[in-house]
Amino acid sequence: MIDRGAGEVVVLVAPRGQTDAADRALLAATAAEVLGLDPASVHVFRRCPHCGSTEHGVPSLSTPGTVSGTVTGTDAPHPAVHLSLSRAVDQVAVAVSFAGPVGVDIESVDAVTRSPVADVLLSPRERAAASPPNGLDLAGIWCAKEAILKSTGDGLRVDPRDLTLARRREPGFGPALRSWPGAGVPLAGILLASLDPGPGLVGRVAVLTHPGTQPTLRLLDTPDIRAWGGRSGRSTGR
Repeated sequence: MIDRGAGEVVVLVAPRGQTDAADRALLAATAAEVLGLDPASVHVFRRCPHCGSTEHGVPSLSTPGTVSGTVTGTDAPHPAVHLSLSRAVDQVAVAVSFAGPVGVDIESVDAVTRSPVADVLLSPRERAAASPPNGLDLAGIWCAKEAILKSTGDGLRVDPRDLTLARRREPGFGPALRSWPGAGVPLAGILLASLDPGPGLVGRVAVLTHPGTQPTLRLLDTPDIRAWGGRSGRSTGR
């Protein structure tokens, strides 16, 4: 269990499961570990705030103190815990945040390099930069914008070209955005950090927090967590 008062964002990268339910079980097991709970008591569910579907949307956590009826599908999200999940190639990344809404994204550099993403990804200011981004840079920009839009709950309903990233690089969480016309949240509250999800991949984590807050990124190294969580017998594939 971690010190949840420290504003930590915990990320685990692991081999991808064979099903979506397996990866969500990994997310539930990770949340259970950092909360110090029995994984059998933890449930991850989705509900889209725009259409009400339970087949997609930001993942939410319910625990014994927040579940109001899993049988009827009336799960209540844990008010202090925020979740995110991303997959690329054979890896999955899960994030558990106590600092605010979170988005994690991992991408294959090769896949991004082979795809004509620049036209749908880069803002006019980014396209006009003196040094055009290479494949690695493009993958990083794609990850960053995906992570940011996950953290705000907008997803790709927002055009990634509306976002222009800041160039500053610093350890830990740093400035994420230079500009985002029409943003529904204060840009100073959107912070971004890099992570290494393995060879050929890039990763970014974004957290939406109060301006002036400095959360801590913690990479969790628990290789047996999937097996541990799998003993719970709880399906999180809804």
